[in-house]
Amino acid sequence: MARSLALVVLVLVVSAGHASARIIRVRAGGSIQAGVDAAAPGDVVVVAPGTYHEAGRPCPTDPTHTCAVVVDKNDITITATPSSIQPVVLENAGGQDQGLAFARQGADGATCLGDPAQRLSGAQVSGLTVKGFDGVGIFLFCVDDWSVGGCQTHDNAEYGIFPSHCGSGRVTLSVATGSNDTGIYVGQSHDVRVDHNLATGNVSGFEIENSSNVRLDDNVAVGNTGGILSFTLPFLDVPQNVHNQIDNNVVLNNNKPNTCLNPSDEVCGVLVGTGILVLAADQNLVEENVVLGNNTFGIAVANFCVAQGIDPITCAALGIEPNSDDTHVLFNQVQGNGTNPDPRLISPFFAVDLAWDGTGTGNCWTGNNAGTSFPPALPACS
Repeated sequence: MARSLALVVLVLVVSAGHASARIIRVRAGGSIQAGVDAAAPGDVVVVAPGTYHEAGRPCPTDPTHTCAVVVDKNDITITATPSSIQPVVLENAGGQDQGLAFARQGADGATCLGDPAQRLSGAQVSGLTVKGFDGVGIFLFCVDDWSVGGCQTHDNAEYGIFPSHCGSGRVTLSVATGSNDTGIYVGQSHDVRVDHNLATGNVSGFEIENSSNVRLDDNVAVGNTGGILSFTLPFLDVPQNVHNQIDNNVVLNNNKPNTCLNPSDEVCGVLVGTGILVLAADQNLVEENVVLGNNTFGIAVANFCVAQGIDPITCAALGIEPNSDDTHVLFNQVQGNGTNPDPRLISPFFAVDLAWDGTGTGNCWTGNNAGTSFPPALPACS
């Protein structure tokens, strides 16, 4: 699947809209970074099958860390040569935090959202396997009009695929496993589609964090600690999570023990057995998903401070609106959840297929095929 997509991407990029594009070929045993350095905007770096250990260089957003491959120019495509025998693998050579990093040098999250000079555009990567990095496999920061297609990320310590502070883009036909935070993450970004991916063996399979107009559809989240999370965290550059859509996903048996690395990280709070969680998010649509066998709950809608056990005075100082408002939960198949809840669950009543803590306005449920719910009668959508 990944290799055929790589070929499609290569043909499309060279033939449409990039009449002057060059193909930069990286031979087996060569350097992907050298290919990127030789490329000009619009060029395509085609990487031969093999395992690549790059010398690395300082990461563009944090020079105290090392990135294996850095892309800091617009309109660079990196694609794997299709092969039925051997993939293109970018592997940690030792002490490298990020595998493949797309970002301008010195880009800063607090200012790049409104500063075009700090933003990249046109980043494309397809068909690569990125594995074993100390932080993130594929990292995109302050990037617009980007795509990650047909890639695999395995055993990266924190995140698999991680776009942050990004504009329109897509993650499709990709696989993320073995992350101690999130397999496929979208943070402080807008107008992103995440579709037809698999996340398994992570703490969180998929996350939408402080983002807007994200569609997460037709994915499979199986065997993670939590399947899909959509939420707002305090003290970030983007202060809300709004108008996101989670539809037609399969969320199955997400009961893996939580293996977060830093006890102070929010991800350590993800309960074992979480199906889909909407937390301090507004105007989110959760529709036509299949949510089965998650031991703590199936689909839950909650207030950030209630879920975290935060007192009202502390909650008021967080700088976010903690309720989930106008969440519509429609026509989902939600069965067999909540049978063995995480002991940290704030209330045993939440160990059900459909759960709501009673906070917020405009939240509603219609057409769901669920065995249990709390409260037993959930407000219907008009």
